Amino acid sequence: MRWISLKIIILILLVGLNRNVYSQAQPVEITSYDIHASFNPAGGELQVSASLELNKADSLSEFVLMLSSAAKIGVIRAVAGKGSVKLTYEFAGKDSLRLTIPPELAFSRSMTVDFKYTIPIGEPMGSVVMLDRGNRWYPLIMDQIARFKLTASVPKGYVTYASGDFIEKSETGRQARFIWESKIPVFKLPLIIAKSDFYRDATLPLDSNSIIFHYSSVDQETKEKLLAEAGNAFRFYSGHIGEYPHNNLTLIEIPGMEGTDIASGLLMIGSKSLEGFKQGYYDELLLSEACQWVAAGVFFKFQGKGFWFLQLSLPHYLKLMYVKQSRGTIAFDQNLKSGLDAFKGIAGTEKEVAIMDVDFPNTREKATAIYGKGPYVIDLVRKQIGDENWEKFLQDIYKNFLGKILTYDEFVSYLSKYDQDRTAVARLNKMLTEKGVPEENK
Repeated sequence: MRWISLKIIILILLVGLNRNVYSQAQPVEITSYDIHASFNPAGGELQVSASLELNKADSLSEFVLMLSSAAKIGVIRAVAGKGSVKLTYEFAGKDSLRLTIPPELAFSRSMTVDFKYTIPIGEPMGSVVMLDRGNRWYPLIMDQIARFKLTASVPKGYVTYASGDFIEKSETGRQARFIWESKIPVFKLPLIIAKSDFYRDATLPLDSNSIIFHYSSVDQETKEKLLAEAGNAFRFYSGHIGEYPHNNLTLIEIPGMEGTDIASGLLMIGSKSLEGFKQGYYDELLLSEACQWVAAGVFFKFQGKGFWFLQLSLPHYLKLMYVKQSRGTIAFDQNLKSGLDAFKGIAGTEKEVAIMDVDFPNTREKATAIYGKGPYVIDLVRKQIGDENWEKFLQDIYKNFLGKILTYDEFVSYLSKYDQDRTAVARLNKMLTEKGVPEENK
């Protein structure tokens, strides 16, 4: 994979991350959202009522949420038991909202925090508005996952898309209402608003799910080939890892966007990426789809031990597993060798970084270790424990950590169940902590 492609894919998985906020321990856990958002195209703004269910530490006096500094806040109230009180707040830096908990609620371990605010989002550019975590359009803690229900109201003539499952559409007067929901935790909640005549729609029915493609620029042949490839990959991941948790996988074209942005149940595909699909280059689509199972299905703790290996190397290897099934062993070996050859170009140099020491894949050397060496490491482990055990291992972690955060220590603990000679885990740790090209299985 070319370096430019690596940069695009990294941006795919990291959109909206804030490294400073991630590094701050938060004694608050958001467990669920109930959001009502109303779009006013004339004013270019979104009116939001958001209820957050929280668990918190005892005697907590304040905490910080991320919310756009441009938000015009009407009121923030906290409800715990039978008590309800307004919270005082201030923006403590860009998009950082500090809330103060009054003494009477300090020892409440759970509470609901209700927000009412208006946020400017501008008029639809090219008939589409896309809001993601990076826009901070809803209150959030960056390294957390949560369930949600979103009710989006728009004038007739507009439509909305989000992650999770589409529940229903209703119309009253001049308004249309769309409800989206996920009963399992998700990492982020994008909201896309478009003119209702902007997209054409195509659906690929699967066994118990569907892939729905909303597009504006691709031709009939490209649409059919893309859906066929996405459908084949979907069936492969479902069959080899586990049942997909959402009713549908939604693919939606976002004009002018680079790469593919990933959310649970939703792939937002940039028009430039679609140009590659038109030429038959589907690696980006296949990797993004693999992330629906690991990275946007099973989650990993940001900056925890082995995070980048789990977040990027693992779904990359799942993509290669599909390549092997769909295109054959030669194509699999070529893809694996291509990445490893790129890594060999920096192995042994001063700039080489052991995979476990990669803090952020923001250089060619770090990214090549994750994408070139990482999948090769996984392949060696897979060969050592055997194909049958490898598949059972993937199914085991997916079954037990879908909608949860999986740590590296838990990953290797589950791997040890399928490590019959008790050497694969030790070897994995060695390959991830040492520099250089790992030796092949003897």
